[in-house]
Amino acid sequence: MEALNGATIFWLISFGMLTGWIAYLVMGDRGVGIISNVAGGTIGMLVVGILVIVLGVPGSLVLALMGTVCILFVLNIFHVEPDHGPGGRVQPKE
Repeated sequence: MEALNGATIFWLISFGMLTGWIAYLVMGDRGVGIISNVAGGTIGMLVVGILVIVLGVPGSLVLALMGTVCILFVLNIFHVEPDHGPGGRVQPKE
């Protein structure tokens, strides 16, 4: 079982950033930007990782990675961009 110490937090942040970067590479221009993916991956990995460690579930880094991938999937798939028409104005739905 993992202990919540500085080394574990370092690995959670590192894996979160790497997962966000890979999610950006997979999604390309269709999802949110690289900053949002890396920030979402880092925050998601920290939240899920710390929660799993506090609950005492074995395999905390693997479960945190799976939770972060789910968070990034939802973040990128349900990202909605406004429909910009001529002049850069948002066009109302008809």
